[in-house]
Amino acid sequence: MRIVTTLALASIGVLATVLPCAAQSGTVSEAPKAGFMGNSVSKQAAPQRLAPPEASAHIAVPEDKSAREDVTPVSPQPALAAPQQAAPRQVAPQPVVPQQAYAPPVQGPASFRRPAPPTVPAHQSAFSSPDRLLDWVSNYRKHPDLWNVPPAVHAMLDYGLFGDEEKQWFCIGFIAGILGANPKDGPALIERMFPMPAKEQEVLIRAIVYSGRPDWRDLLEKNSDRMPLRRPLIDDFINGKRPALMDLPLHHGGSPGIYALWGYYVATGQHQPVMRIIEALRWSKNDEDSNFSFRKIFTGWGSDPSAVDKITTGGTAKWTLASYAERDRDLIAFYRSEYNQQPPEIAKPLKEVIEAAELFEAEKIRKDQFGAIEDAQKRQLSAEAGMSKGMTASNLAIATGCVAATALPCVIGGALFTGAAKLAH
Repeated sequence: MRIVTTLALASIGVLATVLPCAAQSGTVSEAPKAGFMGNSVSKQAAPQRLAPPEASAHIAVPEDKSAREDVTPVSPQPALAAPQQAAPRQVAPQPVVPQQAYAPPVQGPASFRRPAPPTVPAHQSAFSSPDRLLDWVSNYRKHPDLWNVPPAVHAMLDYGLFGDEEKQWFCIGFIAGILGANPKDGPALIERMFPMPAKEQEVLIRAIVYSGRPDWRDLLEKNSDRMPLRRPLIDDFINGKRPALMDLPLHHGGSPGIYALWGYYVATGQHQPVMRIIEALRWSKNDEDSNFSFRKIFTGWGSDPSAVDKITTGGTAKWTLASYAERDRDLIAFYRSEYNQQPPEIAKPLKEVIEAAELFEAEKIRKDQFGAIEDAQKRQLSAEAGMSKGMTASNLAIATGCVAATALPCVIGGALFTGAAKLAH
């Protein structure tokens, strides 16, 4: 038993010495394979997780073709991201291109000053001569040319129409009619009629007032800074010290009013100004008047100093009514519609006007009325030695014929006073 026990203990001792050596020899051979995996994982975990960035760093090296091929599925993503970000940058300017393309049409038709650049050429072409200016005025109503009105006003100034009373008043009425018939565009037209010399600024002031616009006072105030020297005249109109066009007293110095009324009609075709002219027929000579001058003076020359003015106004009215109707046949129909509504002192001369216009015999009325005016002024000259007054009356009468003709070369031509002086003698 002792022997068995001894042998067992010996074998156990041998095994105890053999097993540790085997374990040590196994660790030496297996350490590179399992030792870091088992005991040092926590210490090497971080370097293993940084391995992908190291691999990406190697991908950037151009010599490693396999690395670039492996990364190709990932690299296109940044490449695609760049175009996606650049696309909005290319789309952003696209809305700007159409806006620039459409900008000129918006500014073109909508801009009020579109005709402003060709103002000088229009003055040189459309109004290159007095005859062309008169032709434009006479045909304005049939062919309205609103934005050439300011250049036409400047041409009127250049050709001296504002320097003579009857021509000036016709122009005043014409401009007034255009301003009255264009309530929206009128204020802008007035601005383009400047600059205007201080003396001739009366034309614009009266045109604004005579236009009949409800805002004429505001327009005068708005443009008063451009006309500081004409402030007294502006204040007279604003304060009611001077009458409007339809309220002008035709019985005293009424011929200029006749010219203005015809200018308004030429611009607008309205019949109200013509009605005012028809009212002045009460002072004209009728075919039945054999001793016209004395019958028209109610209580003698001395008691009625405006007698020559009345006869001149009446003759001017009758002559112009016939002359305009020769060229504007619609006026004859209007005269006929008013004939039965007028008192006898107006109906009789109006009937003669209708007959003369139908037969194109306005010249006959001109000679007849001029004879009456000449007779009246001769009698006044002999009664009062009113030479200057007589010459003024004749001058107005002759000039009226020029305005009435509307072909009107003599409106601009000049030499009217010579005839008046001869008749005065």
